[in-house]
Amino acid sequence: MAVCQVCGDIFNNETGYCPTCGAEYKIEVGGKDSQDLFREAMQRIEAGQVIDAKGLLSKAIEMDKDNASYRFYLGSVLYKLGEYEAAYNSWQKADRLLPNNERIYRCLVAVRQRITETKK
Repeated sequence: MAVCQVCGDIFNNETGYCPTCGAEYKIEVGGKDSQDLFREAMQRIEAGQVIDAKGLLSKAIEMDKDNASYRFYLGSVLYKLGEYEAAYNSWQKADRLLPNNERIYRCLVAVRQRITETKK
């Protein structure tokens, strides 16, 4: 659940915006390190709050650009949100950091197929 910083409404953050007042909802990271952000992102994914997870993973990557796991899960979140090109880019970066990983490879194949299908 999220609390709008503008109107105070409590809502399930599915769009990144408050349904009551339309304000953009941004995650505050405070003094957390990249591992804290990653753990919180995993909790948000399990709770179905993928937009929150996207923001947390992006912040974690800013702090630790060479972490393949962060990039892998960001790709998964982006894919779930229908942001296929961005998911592909995230998984490509994960693949460069962790070459020959079967899981990353399968995701790259799936997203390329999805991109091809959506362009038809």
